[in-house]
Amino acid sequence: MNSVLFLTLAVCSSLAYGKEFVATVRQNYKENINQLLEQQIQKELAASYIYQAYASYFQRADVSLPGIKKFFSDASSEERDDAQSLIDYINQRGGHVQYDKIDLKDACETVMKFVTSDTSGLEEFRDRRMCICGFVATKTINDNCGERSDWKEGLIAFEDTLAIERYVNAQLLDIHKKADDEKDAHLTHILEHEFLEEQVSSINKIAHAITRLRSFEQGSGNNYKLGRVYLRPTPQISH
Repeated sequence: MNSVLFLTLAVCSSLAYGKEFVATVRQNYKENINQLLEQQIQKELAASYIYQAYASYFQRADVSLPGIKKFFSDASSEERDDAQSLIDYINQRGGHVQYDKIDLKDACETVMKFVTSDTSGLEEFRDRRMCICGFVATKTINDNCGERSDWKEGLIAFEDTLAIERYVNAQLLDIHKKADDEKDAHLTHILEHEFLEEQVSSINKIAHAITRLRSFEQGSGNNYKLGRVYLRPTPQISH
C-alpha cells in the first residue's frame, strides 16, 4: 500500500515538475507564448501525419504516382522537422513541452473549418472535402466525396495541401502577433526567418503546382509526369 502511494505521489510530482519553467534560462518568455508554441507543435505534427497518409495513398498500386508520393513524404518530414525546431526553441527559452494525441480525422476537419472561415482567403476552396484524407482515415470525415475516380489524382491532393499550408501559416502569423504584443523580439525574429519564410515559399510552390495540374486534361498522363519530375520544371536540353 505504502509503495503504491509513494509511486503515485512520485508520478504526480514528476508531472507537476514537468510543467515548470527553467528559471535559470527563462527571460521575457510568457506562459501564454509557451502555450501557443505547444499548440503549434501539435499542428505541425498533425500536418506531418496528413502528408504521410497522402504519401501512402499515392504509393497504392491503383494510384501509382511515385513523384507525388515522394513530394508528400518529403513534406511530412519537413513538418516533423519544424515541430522539432519548435521543441528545441521552447527548451532553449526555458519553457516546457507537453504532448497530446493526434487524430487524422480531427486534423483534416480542423483544416476544413479553417477553409470555410472568413479569414482563410480561400473562397474558391469553400467546398473542400478532404476526400483522400477521409479515404485513409479510420473514421469517416464526410459522405460527399462520390466516386473515388473523381478525386484520386494529384490536383485534389495539392488543393488540400494549399489549405493545410495556409492554415499552418495563419497560426504562425497569430503567434507572431502575440509575440510582438509581448515584446518578445527573439521569438518574432525566429518566426520571421525560420518559419514564415519557409511557409510563404511552400504556399507559392503549391499554388504553381495547382495551376499546372489544372491546365492538364484529366487522365492525359500529365498528372503522372508532374509527379515524376517532383514538381520541378523539365530541364531544357541545349543543342
